[in-house]
Amino acid sequence: MSRKVERIAWIDMAKAIAILLMIVGHEINSGGVRSFIFSFHMPLFFILSGYTAHRVMAWHELKRVIFKLFKRIWLLAALMIGLLGVENYFLHSANIMMIFKLTLAGIFWGSNGGPLGLSNVGVMWFLFAYFWARIFFDLVRLIIKDDRYNGIAFALVAYGGYLLSQKMWLPQALDIALVAAFFMWVGAILHERNFFNDSNVEFYGVLIALVFWLLCMQNGLYLELSIRSYPNFVITFLEAVAGTIVVCYLSRGLLTSKLTNWLVVFGRNTMILLCVHHLDLYWGGWAKLVSWSWLAALLRLGIDIFGLLIVLLVRKMIASRQY
Repeated sequence: MSRKVERIAWIDMAKAIAILLMIVGHEINSGGVRSFIFSFHMPLFFILSGYTAHRVMAWHELKRVIFKLFKRIWLLAALMIGLLGVENYFLHSANIMMIFKLTLAGIFWGSNGGPLGLSNVGVMWFLFAYFWARIFFDLVRLIIKDDRYNGIAFALVAYGGYLLSQKMWLPQALDIALVAAFFMWVGAILHERNFFNDSNVEFYGVLIALVFWLLCMQNGLYLELSIRSYPNFVITFLEAVAGTIVVCYLSRGLLTSKLTNWLVVFGRNTMILLCVHHLDLYWGGWAKLVSWSWLAALLRLGIDIFGLLIVLLVRKMIASRQY
């Protein structure tokens, strides 16, 4: 649910930057570029989700939110894992029962790797983590009304999720969801404190965030949620918040130029682009044909953008026939 009817353009711009860098980051295995991308890109989505989230005020409202999330998020993730299984079946003539079992395992587990060693979940881990994080976020804020107190609860649970993930991973990426819910709380606080609308607070806050962010990247620090990599957990958590703040500030500047303001299209369609990325046949098809990581990143970015444009074109054609 959303606090507004109209979309906020700078949020779409920030999401566009993050989703495009996500695609690039999946092919860049080391170096400063990877540190830069992973220092903020997935936490940004959780933080901005909390920023735009409508506060649930009653139990019946929470039930509606859960049902809506289940239809739009959880079922979509399950469907995408199933479609990846269909791709693998036709591409590799795999055993259909084996594909079926792997699909069910992927939907249950919700992550690549871990003790089950699965590789068919792909980026859908994010949707599973988002689904549970949003439920937990709304639930805690419903029970504990004062954000000073629920913030402590989110912080403690997030730290517990981090400690747990170093020993064992939970199904459905639940341990990631505990950390993600704290990111959502940060976003909610930024909204309630009117951070991005108070010019003095914003400028000095962004300046401090930028210095801290650069120092962390200079030392090669970044978290990687999908594989539960949290070096210096508190520091990298704050780094992700700082990076998000800086990117959001930059996004508002990019909107002022006609050369870049068209990027909001990607931000408005991050879910489609995420699904296209999941099904772009890279790992199951043409990955072995490209040896240079930068070339692979650019090719995959181009293919995913092309796939997004095809989906948008088809959707437009369908919509036009209905009128």
